[in-house]
Amino acid sequence: MALASLATLALAMGANYLAIVGVPFFEADMGWSRSAATSVYTATTLGAGVGGIVMGYYASRVGVRGALWVASGAIAVGCAILAMAESLAGMLAPAFLFIGMLGMGCGFAPLIANVTLWFDRNRGLAIAVVACGQTVAGGIWNVTFEPLVTEHGWRAVYVGYGLFAAAAIVPLSLVHSRPAPELARLSLAAKSGTPPDRTYPEINPNLLTILLGMAIVGCCVAMSMPVAQMVAYCATLGYGTATGAEITSLLLICSGVSRLGFGLVSDRIGGLNTILIGATLQAAALSLFTMFDSQQQLYLIAALFGLVFGGIVPAYGLPVREVFPAKDAQTRTGVVYFFGYIGMGGGGLIGGFVYDVTLNYPTAFAVGVAFNLANIALLLFIKGLARVRTPARPATA
Repeated sequence: MALASLATLALAMGANYLAIVGVPFFEADMGWSRSAATSVYTATTLGAGVGGIVMGYYASRVGVRGALWVASGAIAVGCAILAMAESLAGMLAPAFLFIGMLGMGCGFAPLIANVTLWFDRNRGLAIAVVACGQTVAGGIWNVTFEPLVTEHGWRAVYVGYGLFAAAAIVPLSLVHSRPAPELARLSLAAKSGTPPDRTYPEINPNLLTILLGMAIVGCCVAMSMPVAQMVAYCATLGYGTATGAEITSLLLICSGVSRLGFGLVSDRIGGLNTILIGATLQAAALSLFTMFDSQQQLYLIAALFGLVFGGIVPAYGLPVREVFPAKDAQTRTGVVYFFGYIGMGGGGLIGGFVYDVTLNYPTAFAVGVAFNLANIALLLFIKGLARVRTPARPATA
């Protein structure tokens, strides 16, 4: 289940990285600014954030398999419409609605929430395995798309990717043919009148959800800056788009390795502690982009950045399951990751805007560090509030 979810997420996330690779090509073909060209990535990402809630709710009603069928068709349709667009609005609409909300929206949050319902041990590692689909996507698609876009143009690549992703996601969806074991157990307990075991937060559950959402915005703005802007950054430095794609792929491959390590750690020290450690290391690594910019240095810093940031976003799924009951998993997880997508999409856009204003990428990365520091402060606040208690079980004769 975890591996099939990983593969599905890797396929669904391809359009996100095509939008990243396409930034300098959109600029050249359409005559746009850097921030306008980056907004295609932002629209795709924000659409996926909304879709995490909408399609997470839909998946909880019809099942993950049915939601993935919708996703496969939406990605194909959205890519085809976007490929025919002649204006920015004509690209942003299908990127947000079809590719992002209905397509990628069935990926990250619903699949992570679903896999937590299949594990009662090593849940953090299971989340990390599924989340590696995002990094596998970045590691594969960046270096695949760049030469294809250079040779055939971004329009043809969008169409080809949409058809391929749709054809591959449908058979993978068949893995989700039966309900998750934990949902089946809860259904049986409800029929028998047995109260389910669970933990209760000492603060309002909705407040905790919003605070986690606000925290993930700060870390995702910071992490998305090098991810979303590296191809364009390397082109600006004269290293070429191919080098930027390679550096981005290296960054994401390293983050995939770290996700597994962070997953093991989170099973032992808890989700919030894992997030806090990762956020602190991420701020330190991101600051290096403000000081060094040779080609060799960018490769090394990108590898380091990937190794320290990879486990942060998946770890946000663990406190949700540590605090809230299984029936709320997909909705609560979708809400938290909705804020994360706002951060990821907004971070890329902020990076492009700061560059347009200053013509300087180190300044953009410095803004990312500031968001990261705010994220750390909020995490410390949450850690102080989110005390969790487990009700004592009644004595039995």
